[in-house]
Amino acid sequence: MKNVVIKTANLCKSYANGKNVQHVLKNINLEIYEEDFTVIMGSSGSGKSTLLYSISSMDQPTSGKVKLLGKEFSDLTETEASRLRSKDIAFVFQSMNLLPDLTAYENIAYPAYLVCSKQEANKEAEQLLEQFDLVEVKDKYPSEMSGGQQQRIGIARAVAKHPKILFGDEPTGALNSAAGTQVLDLLTKLNQEGQTIVMVTHDIKACARGNRLLFLSDGRIEGDLNLGHYNPVEQAEREETIFKFLKQHNW
Repeated sequence: MKNVVIKTANLCKSYANGKNVQHVLKNINLEIYEEDFTVIMGSSGSGKSTLLYSISSMDQPTSGKVKLLGKEFSDLTETEASRLRSKDIAFVFQSMNLLPDLTAYENIAYPAYLVCSKQEANKEAEQLLEQFDLVEVKDKYPSEMSGGQQQRIGIARAVAKHPKILFGDEPTGALNSAAGTQVLDLLTKLNQEGQTIVMVTHDIKACARGNRLLFLSDGRIEGDLNLGHYNPVEQAEREETIFKFLKQHNW
């Protein structure tokens, strides 16, 4: 039985817009499990990115409960919450957000300095550059890399501190097909090695890499599809299954 790493109870998120209130998330009850690759999909404005930020401690819910890695947000001090973010979770965004004045090597090593010794962080950076096929750009700055290389650096930077959960917000959204496939291959490999991943995407090809699909509509989870473990020879079949599922939910 897999451990529950994220649990919500009646999670709601609202934003005030003048005299109006926009209810973005509406009574979300959800469990996400260790070592799963959970994908969140939904039409534009469905609340999928808001859900991702709300379950990752990046944003506070308006009401309801969120428990992340066994800790309830409302019980944490700001220091405890900051420690949780810096050590136990990591993010990969559509925009790579690399530090422009640091090399690839330095971008990877820098976050690890916060959780381990400099020697260990440097060793980890060297290993990740090799593992992610990035040795050739070790001493290059972000402006000298392709988009795919930058995104792989972003993922390497995220996993350098060995997070318990890796969150992705459209990590392939700004990449061409070839670079996007490289990034998806990397995320798939990480998951197969035990990394828990929660990813928002609008891309069926990307979704097919997950083992679970949550479909969000108008701030509510309207569908939950078990895709099973990923096998590349089943990519087309998985995409067709996802497409039919989404159509059933008026995507």
